Amino acid sequence: MAKILLWMPDLRRRALAEIPKQGGCHNVQDIAINRVTDERAEANWSLCVLSAGAADANIAASAALYVQTVLRRDYDLMTD
Repeated sequence: MAKILLWMPDLRRRALAEIPKQGGCHNVQDIAINRVTDERAEANWSLCVLSAGAADANIAASAALYVQTVLRRDYDLMTD
């Protein structure tokens, strides 16, 4: 099944909506979507937490990895 292509702001918005749904991450404030250019990589983007807010940084990072895995199943980053 083909993945849906999203522009970076759209993918970021989806990821930022999903992370707070994970336990202990309701106030994660900022994330980054990074373009991955290695053709051997499983996806053309990665996700990281920039500001965990009051959330524990390790819990926020784990939530980000989980959300990244889930979203990578359906979405690829649109290339310019």
